[in-house]
Amino acid sequence: MSQITIQCRLVANSATRQFLWTLMAERNTPLINELLEQVRLHPEFETWRKKGSIPTGIVKQLCEPLKTDPRFNSQPSRFYMSAIATVSYIFKSWIKLQQRLQRKLDGQTRWISILKSDEELVEQSQSSLESIRTK
Repeated sequence: MSQITIQCRLVANSATRQFLWTLMAERNTPLINELLEQVRLHPEFETWRKKGSIPTGIVKQLCEPLKTDPRFNSQPSRFYMSAIATVSYIFKSWIKLQQRLQRKLDGQTRWISILKSDEELVEQSQSSLESIRTK
């Protein structure tokens, strides 16, 4: 997964830049952090992780009550949508990474279970270790 970041220069007066900074740093970023925490602590999270995806709309559902929270209210709707999209993207990519790591671990565990010690090989093949090595 990749995400394209667009950078632009904001040409605005100081008051506008201060307002946007406050909106982003003091309201939107804490909203994203709160949504991340709520998704992580959701009772169904482990099921979603095993399934490989978070249900569509769950982050939006968790965001709705936060819109009235004094810490996060008075944001334009695009900021709420941005927070929802960011949290969904973070968990989608995290879950994909966890699945890849789990498959790798399962493969290594399966490989280790196949390996046998010298004594087990001798016992199973009912021949000497030297004859096994020469074969």
